[in-house]
Amino acid sequence: MISSNIVQNVDLEKLQGFRSFLQDNPDKGKLVLEARALYEGQVGRSTVHIGPYELDGNRVDRETRHYTIPFGAWREVEEAIGVEGPTDRYEPVEMALAATAACVINSISFNTARLGIDVEDLEITVRSHVDPRVLFAVKGPESHGPCLGTIEYDVKVKGDISDEELETIKQLCEHSPVYGLLVEPIPLKANVVRE
Repeated sequence: MISSNIVQNVDLEKLQGFRSFLQDNPDKGKLVLEARALYEGQVGRSTVHIGPYELDGNRVDRETRHYTIPFGAWREVEEAIGVEGPTDRYEPVEMALAATAACVINSISFNTARLGIDVEDLEITVRSHVDPRVLFAVKGPESHGPCLGTIEYDVKVKGDISDEELETIKQLCEHSPVYGLLVEPIPLKANVVRE
């Protein structure tokens, strides 16, 4: 028998318990995430490893959480810039857009389930125009904004959704942490060392 507390495959009591824990314990529930990129010895190509993370100071390192992602560009772009043996790879800006789309779905789905909004399906499309002049140092880092332009996203919601619920869903998009990475001036600190 399926519990009535299970909505979209999440136990609403546990979800609310987790939210209450976060509200009552402002210094708990924090994550430390990391990704490690290794240069492959070929211009524009790296292999990124994702795996270990920390939750409240406890390191979690499960073998089943180790992911390897080959980064580079598209065959046509690699050919245009002279990369030998051009191939298709995950492109970093596309992955940032993909992460944004996935995280916006997380924000919407967790919260609509909790709020009782009947979402049957979601589709998020994120896009941006990219001018590679900063990457190739034709322009300086101060030109990131104009070179990346406006990031646009479309949210398609299927279900019995009122106009008010649709407005709530629009607001929930902004609760995505990756959305926050893109819109907020998050400090970046570079530590460059000789090994």
